[in-house]
Amino acid sequence: MFFCNNTDIQFNAGGCNFHAVNLIRSKIKRDIPLHNHGINCYEIHFISEGLGTLNVEGTDYSVTPGTLFVTGPLTEHEQLTDPTNPMEEWCIYLRADCNETEKYDDIILKFLSEKFWIGQDEQELLPLFQRLFSELDNRFVGYRMMAGLLISEIIVGTARNYINASVSMGEIFGCASERMSIIIEEYFLYEYRSATLEDLSKRLGLSPRQTQRMIEKYYSSSFSEKKNRARMSAAQLMLSDTSLGLSEISDKLGYSSQEYFNAAFKKYYGISPGRFRKRLT
Repeated sequence: MFFCNNTDIQFNAGGCNFHAVNLIRSKIKRDIPLHNHGINCYEIHFISEGLGTLNVEGTDYSVTPGTLFVTGPLTEHEQLTDPTNPMEEWCIYLRADCNETEKYDDIILKFLSEKFWIGQDEQELLPLFQRLFSELDNRFVGYRMMAGLLISEIIVGTARNYINASVSMGEIFGCASERMSIIIEEYFLYEYRSATLEDLSKRLGLSPRQTQRMIEKYYSSSFSEKKNRARMSAAQLMLSDTSLGLSEISDKLGYSSQEYFNAAFKKYYGISPGRFRKRLT
């Protein structure tokens, strides 16, 4: 596994300033719960090996070797890996500074306009990902500049895939963005059990009120709503694992009792956890 977070590789592609904040190459051995990214934030995913399912806003897509998909601002998605043949993923998390968009090259506007896209890569992007991660791994002289150039090529190649295929949903988003959005997303994705507004505020270096306002602005929900959504998404995945009892799931999610978990789950999904699990079998 290669994980390079908060690196902030800055580069310009077609008139737009980008920040590559997270770069990950890994085997996905555990399902990634439902989550989304902030305004003007994009993730480029390339699957080189393995099988799985991508769920985007309620729709399932099969993932096979050679699958390329991009999840843009506010797009809710989860990744379900095949435990017998886990996905090998190359992932770039980007934030775009959307200023003076009228000056951007058409290919960059095309990239930024997609809320979600999935298809088979036809632009031979894997060698670019391999060179990119080799630069980051070895830290050759000038590696940050080279990384920016390689990511620019990946962005252009990704947008060319859009143009040559039809499975897409487009939407241009506003220009305000915060680098701290990645901290917020990772916090809810991995720490939903014990998440508190005060703890997140400390990590961001903001007051609780400022943090609440940021979440409302970029995710159109409150802290408690985002935490509850993260918990419920994780609960769905855990309920599919029949080796976990309901009380154990309740504890893993941070509820004080199984009864409280049952009530929260039923309120959110309109069905009890037990009945939900029976429907899966």
